[in-house]
Amino acid sequence: MSTTAHAPDIDALAREDARRLRRELRRRRAALSDTRLDSHNRAISGHLLKWLERWQPRCIGAYRGLRGEVDLTALTCALARRGTRIALPVMDTRRDGRMHFHEWHPEDRLCHNGFGIAEPCPGAPRVWRREMQVVLMPLVAFDRHGNRMGMGAGYYDRYFARRRFGIHRPRLIGVAHGLQQVEALPVQPWDVPLDAVVTETGWHVFPRHGQAIATLQTPDND
Repeated sequence: MSTTAHAPDIDALAREDARRLRRELRRRRAALSDTRLDSHNRAISGHLLKWLERWQPRCIGAYRGLRGEVDLTALTCALARRGTRIALPVMDTRRDGRMHFHEWHPEDRLCHNGFGIAEPCPGAPRVWRREMQVVLMPLVAFDRHGNRMGMGAGYYDRYFARRRFGIHRPRLIGVAHGLQQVEALPVQPWDVPLDAVVTETGWHVFPRHGQAIATLQTPDND
């Protein structure tokens, strides 16, 4: 009796590799001390604030993260008090895997979704894709080509999948610790690349649409 050798499931192997990488990078991120986190938060917010002050976008998409992710609370509060509209993601409770952005002000109360992430409470005005000039995105990993790995649920990839914005396409800026950079990430057809990433050491600007970001940076990458 002959036996037939089955070829390995390449997609399954790739998914398992991605899961292992995601677990490892989340472990590294979680191991950062409060002192390191605070230092990174202040440095990254400083880099972003200098750039945003020069560009002066009217509306910015941001996020409220979990422990270990870069905390943008102080930055978004400062920008909101200067007149910038701030939008935060809200999970769609009627459609799995979908999210929207809703307006947030520093004095607004926040609710918590099923993942324990703070988000604008029901009734907050919705902000549409075309209204945002910049979106600051959390991530688990990024590579030198601008590819992003998130938590694995695909919320941001679905939200920006079509990117039919013309000249109104928002700049997608990843926000991360330097230890989250890897040489190369596995890429899927639905993955949405970043224009740039900001870490505690400064900016990483990628080809494609990142040129507009690079022209607003100072020579010393501050």
